[in-house]
Amino acid sequence: MVFVLKRDGRKEPFSKKKIIRTCMRAGASRKIAEEIAEEIEKKIYDGIKTTEILKMVLKLLKERIAEKHAIYDLKMSLFRLGPAGYEFEKFVARLLEEYGYRTKTNVILRGFCVSHEIDVIAEKNGEIFMIECKFHNIPGSYTGIKETLYTYARFLDLKDGFRAGMHNFNFSKAWIFTNTRFSQDSKKFARCRGMKLTGWRYAGNESIEKMLERKNLYPITILKTLQKNEEQKLISFGIAFCKDILKKFDLVKKILSESRAEKIRKEACEIIGASV
Repeated sequence: MVFVLKRDGRKEPFSKKKIIRTCMRAGASRKIAEEIAEEIEKKIYDGIKTTEILKMVLKLLKERIAEKHAIYDLKMSLFRLGPAGYEFEKFVARLLEEYGYRTKTNVILRGFCVSHEIDVIAEKNGEIFMIECKFHNIPGSYTGIKETLYTYARFLDLKDGFRAGMHNFNFSKAWIFTNTRFSQDSKKFARCRGMKLTGWRYAGNESIEKMLERKNLYPITILKTLQKNEEQKLISFGIAFCKDILKKFDLVKKILSESRAEKIRKEACEIIGASV
């Protein structure tokens, strides 16, 4: 049996089924997914890192379904958002607005004991959520129990502050967004205290990647044709998603050259399945 080394240092048996599921999520047919899994199985060795397997999978996907392979790179595109200059709280607010929430970012409120800067306040259907955004730029990082306890303590202080007339937001729940995973203790505590958690592969259909995919909300950092300096320029003008490139194409042409803009728009259309 061949074992692979995960990002967090743990070992687990190699699974062809996982490769097949991954390829099919990226848009490959079952036949192509099985072919890729067979090829990967022939090349791997005991102790190979999952990041190396990822590179092999991406290369094979690119060869077989070039127009869809970048969708699988959604996770890494989230890691690149921070260095590109896009604040994670703005990203979360934009995502929630796509789902009908009214949002405010970086709001300072007085709690009963101390003042707090809230990353995002989101309102929908009479509920108000206090949202803490935890961005990690290192793959394999977790949002742990300390961050969850900290967020809940802030939530309680703000609830007491509302009752004492110190601010006007009667928060319904505390909610944590992260671009990575949650620890098991974080999940357990959140369930116990009625908190909402949204992260990579959690929770179910409400995980961050599922929420993004349903709205075709792919960050521009997923685009292979876009250079780092171009990412920063576009983000500085509020163009952070592939959708934005299509909606604000005249502005994109002014920021970049027309030929570069056309090339980038073409890839953006391929990612979100739109017509050029």
